[in-house]
Parts: sequence; C-alpha cells; structure tokens
Amino acid sequence: MSGLTGCSARIHLLGPVSLVLPDGRREVPRDVRVGGSSAPRGSLPAQLRKVLAVLAIARDVPLSAEQIVKRVWDGDPPESAIQMVRNQIRSLRQLFAAVERDIVVRAHGGYRLATAGLDIDAEQFRTLVRQGRSLHAAGHQAEAVRVLERGLALWHGQEALVDVRDVPGLQVEAVGLEEMRFHTEEMVAEGHLALGRPEDALPVLRAMTLLHPSREWPWLLLMAAQTLVGRRIEASGVTYRQAQHHLVEKTGLDAPLLARVHQALLRGSHGQELLTLIKRGAW
Repeated sequence: MSGLTGCSARIHLLGPVSLVLPDGRREVPRDVRVGGSSAPRGSLPAQLRKVLAVLAIARDVPLSAEQIVKRVWDGDPPESAIQMVRNQIRSLRQLFAAVERDIVVRAHGGYRLATAGLDIDAEQFRTLVRQGRSLHAAGHQAEAVRVLERGLALWHGQEALVDVRDVPGLQVEAVGLEEMRFHTEEMVAEGHLALGRPEDALPVLRAMTLLHPSREWPWLLLMAAQTLVGRRIEASGVTYRQAQHHLVEKTGLDAPLLARVHQALLRGSHGQELLTLIKRGAW
C-alpha cells in the first residue's frame, strides 16, 4: 500500500464514502457518465458509493456482479440489479480512466480493486492500529501514541461508512471499524497517562464518555486523569455522578469498580493509586 500519497487515488470509508483523485479532486469529472447520463459535479451518486464501498472492503477478493448484487441489496434486488451493477462498474472504470488509473480490474469472472495506485483509509487505519497495539504492548508508549494518533487522524467524523449503512454488510463493517476506533482511543489515553501527560488524555477521555456513556473504562480513566491534574473535586463529584447515572441508574446494573474508585477518591488517593486500582480491578 502506498500510504495515502499524492500520486494515488484514495477511497475514504472512515466517514462518508468518497473518492479522492490523484489531483486532489473529490468530485466526478465532467466527462464521466453514470447510468447513461452525465454525472453531476460533486460527490458520487448513492448507488455508486455502495458498489465502491463493497469493492473496497473486499479489495483483493474478486466479486462477480451477482455477488455484488447480493451484498448491496441483501437478497431483495430489483429485476435490473445485475445490469445496474454492471453500469456502476463501467462508471467506476470510466472515472478512474479519466485520471489514467486502471483501478477496477477483471479477475476470475469478477471485479476487484487494484493493489497499486489506490489507497483505502480503512486499510491504513487497521495497519496503524496493529503497529500501535504492538508498540503499546511492548511498553513503547510514546511511539505507540504517535502511530495510533496517525490512525485516528484518518477519520472524517465519528461514524464509518455513514452514508451507506442501509446495506447490512456495510453496517457490520462500520460497527467493527468503530469498535476498533474506541479501543484505539483507549490506548491513546492510557499512553498519555503512562507518559505522565494527563492533560493530553483529558480531551480524549471526555470525548469518549460523551460518545460512549455506557462504557465504564473511559469514565474511570477520566476520573484518574482529572485527579492527576488537580481536579479531584470534579472527579469525585460531577464526573462520578455522571458515570453513576449512565452506568448504574440507566441500566440497572452494578458498577463495583466505579464505586471502589470513588471511595478511593474520597479517601484522598492520588492519581497513580487510582490508575493502579483501575488496572487491577479490570483483571
């Protein structure tokens, strides 16, 4: 993979599905025709985005027109679905040909995207997360944080494949990517805390509690980070009450580790003691 370089076409899946051409355009060239008529300038048509996303996720695996139909329409295709897919493939080929890239190739009776001359942000995200996770596990926290933050910077918004999630297979793929993003943000926050940079962990953890209020771990780390920067009263008061509301009152479940961390706060435990308690309690 060429690494999202300026000489490659790029497909964005980490947000709205879009195509960035090698010259930096995010729009359809004037001479590209979709479904027999000229495509409007601007983003790709909805059906074309779905076919592009399906091909991008499969990447090196050839898909027949019938397989693409099944994935896009989930067993309830219109009568003209096969021809529609072939028209979309033709449009994609024409689009890439306009920038002198042979991206959609025939293989084994199907279609796949070329491995050269094309970058897909979800692929690069997964690669960077694997690298960062290995560095994190090996204790190389500063380098891990840098690599993981590069991965998070690839996202355009909070949701993956946001404009094609009515396709069930793409919805599943999006959920998996978002779960990977959540754990990546966790590792970034933990890395900042391990490096003695709680002030850098705070915005990450605050965003995580807003987006994932029913998950305990970000609340616990937020309380520890607040304590480390001298905001113990906020941690034991406002933050604890918010966590109690989302984790216990709204679900009816217990959160024993939250209660233990709160009691430690009230006893005057410092931030590092809280982190030790949180890590020990997670096991």
